[in-house]
Amino acid sequence: MPPKNVERIRAGLEAFSRTGEFDLEFFAPDFEMQQASSIVDSAGVFHGRSALQDALDEFEEAFEELSFEPERYIEAPQGEVVVFVRVRGRGRGSGIKIDNQIAHVWTFRDEEAVRLTVYEEPAEALEATGVQE
Repeated sequence: MPPKNVERIRAGLEAFSRTGEFDLEFFAPDFEMQQASSIVDSAGVFHGRSALQDALDEFEEAFEELSFEPERYIEAPQGEVVVFVRVRGRGRGSGIKIDNQIAHVWTFRDEEAVRLTVYEEPAEALEATGVQE
C-alpha cells in the first residue's frame, strides 16, 4: 500500500508543477490540511477538497516568484507519505527572499488523500510518523 501512495503523491505534485492545479478527485470530501502557524498569517486548518488550493492562494497573496519543489519521498510505517519540499520565493511587499525546506505528511484512506500536515521542520514530520533515519 505505501509504495502506491508515494507514487500517487509524486504524480499529483508533478501534475501540479506542470498545470498549477490539483485534481480535486485526488482528495476525500472531508480532506483536512493543517499547516504550521508561522508559514502564513492565517495558517491553521483548512477543510474540504479545496483546502490545499485555499492555502496556496494565501501564499500567492504574500509571495511572488513562489515555487514548491518536492525533493524526497519517504514511506512511513503506518502508510503515510513524508515529502521534503523546497520552498523558494520573495515577499510581495518586503522583497525578502525565502529558501526553506519543509515537510508534508500525507495520509490516505482507500484511494483518497484525507489529510495533509505541513511541518516547518522536516525532523518533526519524521518524528510524527515514526520514520527512523
